[in-house]
Amino acid sequence: MVTVIVTIAIFMVMITFHELGHFVSAKLLGVAVPEFSVGMGPAIFKRKGKKTLYALRIFPIGGYCRLEGEDEKSDDPEAFTNQKLWKRFIIVASGAIINLLMGFVLFMIVIKMMSPIPTNVIETVDERSYLAQAGVMPGDRIVSMDGHKIGIFYDIGLYTSEFSEKTGNVEIVVKRDGKKLKFDVKPSLSEYKVTCGEKSAEISDTMNGITETETAEYVKEVSQDIIGTSETSKRYLLGFSPKSEEITAVNIVPEAWHYTRFTVVSIFGAIRDMFSGKTGLENLSGPVGVAGVVDDAVKSGSDSLLNILLIVATLTINLGIFNLLPLPALDGGRLFFMLIELVRGKPIPPEKEGLVHTIGLILLLLLATIVCYSDIMKLFVK
Repeated sequence: MVTVIVTIAIFMVMITFHELGHFVSAKLLGVAVPEFSVGMGPAIFKRKGKKTLYALRIFPIGGYCRLEGEDEKSDDPEAFTNQKLWKRFIIVASGAIINLLMGFVLFMIVIKMMSPIPTNVIETVDERSYLAQAGVMPGDRIVSMDGHKIGIFYDIGLYTSEFSEKTGNVEIVVKRDGKKLKFDVKPSLSEYKVTCGEKSAEISDTMNGITETETAEYVKEVSQDIIGTSETSKRYLLGFSPKSEEITAVNIVPEAWHYTRFTVVSIFGAIRDMFSGKTGLENLSGPVGVAGVVDDAVKSGSDSLLNILLIVATLTINLGIFNLLPLPALDGGRLFFMLIELVRGKPIPPEKEGLVHTIGLILLLLLATIVCYSDIMKLFVK
């Protein structure tokens, strides 16, 4: 029940702030807003303002900001359709912009709670790695990989996660004593093997053919089923450990910016992989899939609040980016029509644009149904 409540609250907060972005910008730019509602369905609370009806509705599955003349012609001078192009552009874009700003603010809170955090400065270099052989040293700050800017430690993971046996040398640029140095580095193969004994586990770490072993005592009793078993994982990596940094009033803003940029880059990477066929619809998640992630966060003990805020920050940026895609029924689709208007010198008739958005909405609802069905099937497979 707690997971359901938290999941609903997350979606309601994100959607409400999104619609609030449209509402505030419309009011500031003199556009009539007949209604602003939180939730859908029958109203359980209504209050009539000077020009706007404010409502809280019974079903917590969304909300909306209804603009006068949004999808039809209107004689009202304050109607959306009668406004200058730049005003309409700002109003439509403001919902997604609020979501991105909300994610940025949440990341400020998250990284302060996480402090100290790993950075892109190298603390130690594994002497067995090709990184060490290339001449990269502790204290170096990695600033780019193959031309991709590196702002935070997790940026590095975006590119090392794609390393394989086919990966050639990677150009790494580091900053050392105020100077930028370039290195061509071959990813190192790391094989990590854990063998479970009765009282301890033997950990074997092999990199580029050189093995280091250690023994880890169990902190609690383990199942008899795993005794005598072993598990091996292989991956290609650079071979270093990052330096940690305390979050202060001086670095919290740039760090939050880097985390926001990292999330945006990750989202566009996922979109690229989906359209290129690298990933399929089974990799998409809807509310049901999100609920599973939220459930893990709720059950994560002392870190539950941190993990929930991290989920909200990531999801609200996802919502903002998704809404800016040039697809019918989305804010990005409306912005695309405005760009066409800018080129043509006149707007497309609201009725025709509204029809395109209606068809787009039906297709999006169909996609949402497929994604939800996929999420539910994954629960049964588990």
